[in-house]
Amino acid sequence: MKSVANTSSVEKSFVLLEYLAASGKPVSLQEVTDAVKLSKPTAYRLLQSLHALGYVTRPAGSRSYLVGPRTARLASCDPQSGVKALARPLLQRLYRELNETVNLGTLSGTQVLYLDYLETTQALRFIVTPGQSAPWFCTALGRAVAAQLSDTALDRLLAETKFQVLTPRAVANREELRRRIRKVREAGYAEEREESVQGVCCLAVSLAPLGFAAAAISVALPVQRLTPKRKASILKMFRAILRS
Repeated sequence: MKSVANTSSVEKSFVLLEYLAASGKPVSLQEVTDAVKLSKPTAYRLLQSLHALGYVTRPAGSRSYLVGPRTARLASCDPQSGVKALARPLLQRLYRELNETVNLGTLSGTQVLYLDYLETTQALRFIVTPGQSAPWFCTALGRAVAAQLSDTALDRLLAETKFQVLTPRAVANREELRRRIRKVREAGYAEEREESVQGVCCLAVSLAPLGFAAAAISVALPVQRLTPKRKASILKMFRAILRS
């Protein structure tokens, strides 16, 4: 696990909680300090504070630590629960028909935040997991959501965007990105070819017709599988699910 020695107390606390949650069993102070690379005094102080707040607990008669019951409150307060509930059947339908990896995402600042996915059983898979993020501008998901923004909101997003070029094919300037967003608005879907991951392309569509303009769903697949016929099938599926 990455060292958090030079991060803030808030960041350190969340790293501790994430480690405890991933462990799934009581862990000792020594195990915690070894895993997150904190000094024992710092780890102990943070654990004691989290324990006092109910986010960490200790089994009776034990010196080990577990995630506390109060974390359940945080887990239950999911602002994306509505769109995830609506999108899950759509993802399942796309997956059954296409057997390609399908994703649900939303914009979070200048990043696409992945909320849900289903993984293809085919070779050359592109997998992201819920909670993972990527720069919005080089993803079909990000462009599909950005195309739903007002011109003022889009201008603000473009101004805040820092172009981290991930592949040689990635767009690297605002005017070209603005042109691509206009194309998404005209076509009704977004497309990205090898801009975030070499060898992988994505098609995405906004969920605005279903009441969730801030979210989109995508199909990710290797470039060689995105034939004109396959693309037409995916777009036909998009149209069908948006009418459902």
